[in-house]
Amino acid sequence: MRVKNQSAIPDDASPLVRRLGKAVLLTSEEVDYLETMQVNQAAIARGDSFVQDGEPLRVTFLVRQGWVIRYRVTPEGRRLIIGVSLPGDFIGLHVNFNHTSIFTAAALTNVSLALIDPVRILEIHRRFPVLASGLDWMTVRHSNILAEHKVSLGARTAAQRILHFLLELWVRLEQVGLATDKGFELELTQEQIGDCMGLSTVHVNRSLSRLTKEKLIQNDKGMMTFPQLKRAIAFADFDQRFLMDFSAISGTPNLKGRTVRN
Repeated sequence: MRVKNQSAIPDDASPLVRRLGKAVLLTSEEVDYLETMQVNQAAIARGDSFVQDGEPLRVTFLVRQGWVIRYRVTPEGRRLIIGVSLPGDFIGLHVNFNHTSIFTAAALTNVSLALIDPVRILEIHRRFPVLASGLDWMTVRHSNILAEHKVSLGARTAAQRILHFLLELWVRLEQVGLATDKGFELELTQEQIGDCMGLSTVHVNRSLSRLTKEKLIQNDKGMMTFPQLKRAIAFADFDQRFLMDFSAISGTPNLKGRTVRN
């Protein structure tokens, strides 16, 4: 019989355990396994890259602290950020299926990484099938995020896609206890937001100014908040279902107590 996650997860649990603990009823054995597989750690300074496009990707990285960007550089020299990895996120979760990297990964802030042998991931599937389902859902969730970004690029205005992206970051950080119910510390510059959203810095600046003027966002020395949240959600066409954690529960809490149904 499995132990309820409330009794198995300590207060100082890693972001990965906190995230999975909201989705799966973790046993103490599973918590211990997840924590011990993170013992091999590396500190990456802001701006340094640790994965190079085209080079072998031999370990799975887990972000423990800080923000990481994954990007490609076009032949013309333009950088496109294809993803922002936050604490509790894997980079190269299934490296055994991809022998070389198709992106460069760099530390957006000072970052702490866990370097995990892919065998440890495979062991989870052998020993802890329910926990493995949670990991598989994280892969699905990653695909959902990429799909939602594609929708933004093709069907949303610049202001809408930026606001949608900011709301996404807030939810993801809140899920691992790194944001408040008001907002979060934004680590991206306007140029980096543009590289994520396919926009020029000038266009990002104008869009942020519009969102601020309309009281859909407020940036106070890097603290991003949403003064009129319901309007912000409606304006951005933000449907939180693409970020839902793996769960057998039929109703999942949404922003500010709103509820979505499976």
